[in-house]
Parts: sequence; structure tokens; C-alpha cells
Amino acid sequence: MHYLNQLQFEHLPYPTDTRTQNSPMHQGTIKQAGCGLCCLCMAVDQLTLETLSLEECIQLSLQHKANHAPGTDLTILGPVVAQKYHLSFQVSDNLSTALAHLQHGGRVIANVGGDREDGAYIGLFSHGGHYILLVSATEDEVCVLDPSWTPEKYQEPGRAGRLRTVGSFAYCTPDVLHRETDNRSPRYYLFARQG
Repeated sequence: MHYLNQLQFEHLPYPTDTRTQNSPMHQGTIKQAGCGLCCLCMAVDQLTLETLSLEECIQLSLQHKANHAPGTDLTILGPVVAQKYHLSFQVSDNLSTALAHLQHGGRVIANVGGDREDGAYIGLFSHGGHYILLVSATEDEVCVLDPSWTPEKYQEPGRAGRLRTVGSFAYCTPDVLHRETDNRSPRYYLFARQG
């Protein structure tokens, strides 16, 4: 299974936050803002016999202006990629819908919200906004490919013990995933083979 880690692409330019004049993100890279693109490329790889390169995904994002805010707007780019690769696409805020979609062979990009402003919650997958790819699910666990995975990431204070890892795969409970996304909408971007 193809895995892309955005942290390995610090020299691949990806300008975002284009609606903000003089934003430092205009000089950004995949390392800083490419989690959504990495997830899209991995989803295409897993659901089709085709390959979507990061370079091509960047061009699609720029062409369709999915980079107007910091990072990538998947409500814009998700349908574009789905149409190009003959995939179905929908969004949902419902965890049960996302889990059922995974159990039927689809892939889900989850929109996690990071730390909460009141300090009452520390984000497991990110301290800020981030996209992760969900690849499968049972009633008890969701399998995640995190495009900013490092061996130390989940050992930070406030994160340790909240999931298990096997290589670059992370496994969390549905309850954890629900909490990670509860300050985002849409929470889930669902992709599947058509037909």
C-alpha cells in the first residue's frame, strides 16, 4: 500500500492561503500544507489502478483554486479528483456513515481539528487542522494513514496511549476519531469505486 508522508517533501512548493495578501504560506511546501494532497494521492492509489502524483495534485489544486486558505479545501478538490478517477464522492459529518463506507471498501479523508482553544483537549493527530486517510474500520478500531506520521508523534504528552501503531499504520477507536473531528465540518470526505 502506497504511503506518502508530507514531511519528506519540504522542497516541493505548494502555495496556499492565496486569498490573503502577503501570507507566508504563498511560499509554502507540501511539508507545511500538503496533508490533503497526500491523502488524495493515497486514496486514488488504493481505489484505482491509476496513480495521482503529488505534482499533478498540486496543479489540480492551483487550477481549481482549492488552495485559497492555508492548506487544501477538499470540498473543492475532492470532487475534481473523484471525477478524474471515476470515483464517487460525498461529504458527511456522521461517524456511522464514514465507518460503514470504510466497511464497504471505500476510503475516507477525515478532517481533524487539533487542540481546542480552551485547552481542554489535545489533538491526537495534529495540534492544528490536518487531514488523515482512513483505510478500514471494525466496530472497535479505525485504521489510519497519517501523512505527518513520525515514530515519536504519538508519544508526546497528552497523546501517549491513545492509539496503537503498526509501522506507519495507526489504530484508534471510533470515539477518538469522533472527538478529533467534532470541531470540523465537513468532518469526512468519502471516496469509493463506482459501479
